[in-house]
Amino acid sequence: MRQSPRRVGALLAVPLVLLLGSACAPPAPSLESDGVYTLKVADSYPVGHPFAEAGAGVLMERARELSGGRLRFDYFPAEQMGHAADLPSLIRSGVVDLGSVAPAYVPAELPLSGVADLPGLVEDSCTGSVAVARLMSEGGVLWQEDFQPKNLRPLVVGMIPDYEVLTGSRPVHTPQDLRGLQLRSSGGTIDRAVEGFGAAPVGMPATEMYEAISRGTVDGTVLGPVSAAPYHLEEVTRYATLGARLGSFTMTYSINEAAWEVLPEDLRDALRRAGQEATRSLCAALQEGNAEGRQTLRDAGVRIQRIDEAQREAWNRATAPIHEQWTANMADIGRPGAAALRDLKDELRRVERENHDDD
Repeated sequence: MRQSPRRVGALLAVPLVLLLGSACAPPAPSLESDGVYTLKVADSYPVGHPFAEAGAGVLMERARELSGGRLRFDYFPAEQMGHAADLPSLIRSGVVDLGSVAPAYVPAELPLSGVADLPGLVEDSCTGSVAVARLMSEGGVLWQEDFQPKNLRPLVVGMIPDYEVLTGSRPVHTPQDLRGLQLRSSGGTIDRAVEGFGAAPVGMPATEMYEAISRGTVDGTVLGPVSAAPYHLEEVTRYATLGARLGSFTMTYSINEAAWEVLPEDLRDALRRAGQEATRSLCAALQEGNAEGRQTLRDAGVRIQRIDEAQREAWNRATAPIHEQWTANMADIGRPGAAALRDLKDELRRVERENHDDD
């Protein structure tokens, strides 16, 4: 049986060394004498994960092509530069120029963007990713409220929809079956959803899920099927839902605004276009990956509990109070949660109409 993926120990010292070395350096891409800009890119995803391949990989490849080779990248995957929750700070400080930023990992910094992860909203990754990307673009509510004040500019947006429950020893058929379970959660809005169903969210890095489930430290986890295979969860889980729609996980590849301003306009345009293409590539990979992930679970003997139409209403009723509580929580901290939820629903309908018109 495989062990949980782990980072190389020597890499743990890298973030501190880089932070100390960059304390006096302005956050800016490296400019070479021939007009080539080199950007440091970092994320938290293992090699083979769609975020790394269809997201970061496509962004860098297309940016190199569209810029005629004037954009180059030094890429540090799999938390080589720091934990997922540390990456926004590393980007802002200039340790890296561009990296993965997931609102769920930094809910205090990007609270309103958690709207995209609420349960029951998104079933298709491409519909969700495109809709959220628009709200994170200049003029969008998530840009204005979250990203712009933090000097972060999203270039790629990826969404894993249809979060399911994977458990080691206890099957889940109805929302009531979640009560009392301890479930690893990615944080942010997903934590609220897990709590809303009566379970206890447990925060831990994704790399520790395997061991925690195998030892019974947690009863299971909540995630998209696409993320099960990279962490080999089919080896330690026995049950999984299909159609619970407990929420989504939204991730961006965002660039430091100061680094963005340093780039000439034509290179910004190349990055912008590459980001749009990567968003489309990533959403297709995530949608396909979810399907493949479900099949991997089935092939390994994990029992899949499908939520049928008769059960659907019970799950829908259970999610409604979670939306209401989230908007109330946003109002408590002075954020327009109701407006963000309304804008997201409107944008989702708009993207669905556009997709229908293209068919």
